[in-house]
Amino acid sequence: MNNFNEHINDDILVKFMLGQASAEEQQAVGQWMAASADNEKYFQHFRLIWEESRQLAPANATNENEAWARFQQRVNRPQTPVVELTSTRKPWLRIAAAVTVLIVAGTSAFLLMNKPAATQLELVAASSPVTDTLPDGSIITLNKNSRIQYASNFDTNRHITLEGEAFFNVATDPSHPFVLKTGDVQVRVLGTSFNVKSNQQQVEVIVETGAVEVNKKSETVQLQQNEKAVMAQNSSAIVKASNKDELYNYYRTQTFVCNGTPLWQLAEIFSNAYGVKVDITNTDIRNEGITSVFMYSTIEENLRLLEETSQVKITVEKVGDTYILK
Repeated sequence: MNNFNEHINDDILVKFMLGQASAEEQQAVGQWMAASADNEKYFQHFRLIWEESRQLAPANATNENEAWARFQQRVNRPQTPVVELTSTRKPWLRIAAAVTVLIVAGTSAFLLMNKPAATQLELVAASSPVTDTLPDGSIITLNKNSRIQYASNFDTNRHITLEGEAFFNVATDPSHPFVLKTGDVQVRVLGTSFNVKSNQQQVEVIVETGAVEVNKKSETVQLQQNEKAVMAQNSSAIVKASNKDELYNYYRTQTFVCNGTPLWQLAEIFSNAYGVKVDITNTDIRNEGITSVFMYSTIEENLRLLEETSQVKITVEKVGDTYILK
């Protein structure tokens, strides 16, 4: 791994994925990811392989040591000597080895898609995010409580409607532009990756790679990589700004990445992600910058980690169904 600091290795990343890393290890991973774009890219590559591996098939009779070696090859790491897994070895590493068996279980099953015969198709994410591949090869991750609709001939008619929030990694096809509509906002792309979040108050479009055109009524703006547009539902104005925030990706990456993120923003994301209320009663810490990475584990675990790793003193108290930060 390039630029891997001496305190981080693949074993620690596996513990991090399983939510079994200590507070110190989680903080170290967060600092390492924030240190360079290469580190962030490696982590996302590692996480993608990990998530694919968990979904392919149940692990059973395949040798765990061989599985671990194959996982290292998939993430382009020099293969380290395989250590025999005994009953005294850490349980998270045994779980990791078992999960990596899934890499060779057949990726074609992971990419299959049920397409009803009906003209209009729908993909719905109810209580948890859903990732799927559209007929044109574009990959979509729907956040919970979201849905999309598109025609059965989507590979040549790439028009889609969205309710809620989704991340799109659009397959390049200049002859068939990808057009997304949510309410009265339209987003037009050729090949790019972007996030769209629509609620009763506003629509937000964030471009991760490539470029898009955003249209609302008579207003149109062009967005490039690391730019965003925000549109209030009751206005035709489009507010364009730069975007350095990675927190919007939490439902896709299963991690809350904070790079100097204001505490109030993290509290809002935690509230949305876990379906709870997180309030800040101490105005002195409201804008405190948080630089850390939190796994999508439990709200209690992440608030405990926040208490332990923040630069200022933060105390968490639960009152009824509300978590108070003070």
